[in-house]
Amino acid sequence: MENFKFIKISKVVLETVTIHCVQAPEDGELTNAQLIETPGKLILVDTLQLKPHAEELRLYIESLGKPLERVIITHLHPDHWMGAPSFNGTPVYALADVIGGINAMADYFIGFHRSLHPDNADDIIYGEKNLPTEVLTEGILEIDGVALNLIKVSDTECPVNLIVEIPAEKVLLAQDLIYNNVYAFFGDKTSDEQYCFENWIGVLTKLKSKGYLHVLPGHGEPSDASVLDQQIEYLNYVKQLVYQGLQGEELIGKIVSRYPDYKLQLTLHMSNYMLFMYQNP
Repeated sequence: MENFKFIKISKVVLETVTIHCVQAPEDGELTNAQLIETPGKLILVDTLQLKPHAEELRLYIESLGKPLERVIITHLHPDHWMGAPSFNGTPVYALADVIGGINAMADYFIGFHRSLHPDNADDIIYGEKNLPTEVLTEGILEIDGVALNLIKVSDTECPVNLIVEIPAEKVLLAQDLIYNNVYAFFGDKTSDEQYCFENWIGVLTKLKSKGYLHVLPGHGEPSDASVLDQQIEYLNYVKQLVYQGLQGEELIGKIVSRYPDYKLQLTLHMSNYMLFMYQNP
């Protein structure tokens, strides 16, 4: 059951698990939900954003014929959790900091995104919430005999991100630490109000030493460890432009000129808005 109107599914079939990378189309920001299939269970990492995409994700999960053990939300950006009402009844987990961030911003995010669809908001954006309530802690989480290593990362693409390793298979579910051939969002500052570039590049540089064979990004296609260098190069270039004082169309134009084949220019406009124009609600 893989002929869907919206979502695209890529599989990484390994000895102990299969990773189903379920990607939303461009109007859903090319966001990926990662489905970890163990011998007897399913674990969903992030839920997509738009209602039609999340509903197709749910149908795909149901077609696999295994119970969905839990939903894990990696960070507070709404493209990764607003589809969670499609999974009402399944426990939703996140790091404590992520739960706090989502609780603080959920009403704002939902209201804003519904305002973008004044004629059919109920069809596109869930008005209801299914927020994470179950607290994850860092370290090894074993589910159905498969060890997942949960790692908290601070002050990168988002103030707090969760990344997930499957050590036995040398797999990294990087989520939004990696955008593969997609313009990465860089609009969040660090906890001390600095640009995120140095911390983000530092984390990626450390991850390079792990010897991953498979890297699953938050946006774009599954890849291997080479995508870490690709993301570092992008961030170094954007950092240089921002530190030169570029903003607005000049900043966006330079990035697009350097990476003409990347997708989703929306994230560049979002980044520029958040860095230079946004006021806290």
